[in-house]
Amino acid sequence: KRMLTVVTEFLTTWQERLNPLREETIQAVYQIDDIRQAMLDSLDTSAREDFPHVERRILQASNVPALWFLRPDLLMALAAHSGEQAARRVIDDISDMFDGLLPKGLSTRPSRPQR
Repeated sequence: KRMLTVVTEFLTTWQERLNPLREETIQAVYQIDDIRQAMLDSLDTSAREDFPHVERRILQASNVPALWFLRPDLLMALAAHSGEQAARRVIDDISDMFDGLLPKGLSTRPSRPQR
């Protein structure tokens, strides 16, 4: 039994090291609850009333990628009340909070052309 445990641990360790999808460990500054709260705080009372589904989906998001994919919905709600430029600034600040929490393929944002 002991030998089986040692072999299993060995194989698991090597499998993790050889996994091509393994991400380097990056220390994240924020956690899921910090991001969720920032997203909810960005919605004022009228935006919450006009876009209750956005608030609900933010509250129900079970992981960081789910919150990441809610940014366009939040942008739409914010832009309807504050204008697109102000909404983009808020979304950019919130997007920065995801650093170190997402796989590289999700976190890379193409730079927008300067206007």
